[in-house]
Amino acid sequence: GSLLAAQVSNTVDSSRAAEGQAAKAAVGKADLVDVVTAISAAEVQMETMIAFRDQAIQAYQEISRMAI
Repeated sequence: GSLLAAQVSNTVDSSRAAEGQAAKAAVGKADLVDVVTAISAAEVQMETMIAFRDQAIQAYQEISRMAI
C-alpha cells in the first residue's frame, strides 16, 4: 500500500513541478532547459506508474483465471 501511495505522490509532484516550470517559461521567468528537464522527469514518473498499473492488471487477470 505505501509503495503505491509513494509512487502516486511522486508522479503528482513531478507533474506539478513540470506545470510550474512551464508556467514560468510562459512569462519568461524560467530557462527552457529547466522546463524540458521537469517535463522529462514527469514523463518518466508517469511511465513508471503506467508500468506498475499494467503489472497489477496482469496479476489480477492471472489470479482470476485460476481454478479454485
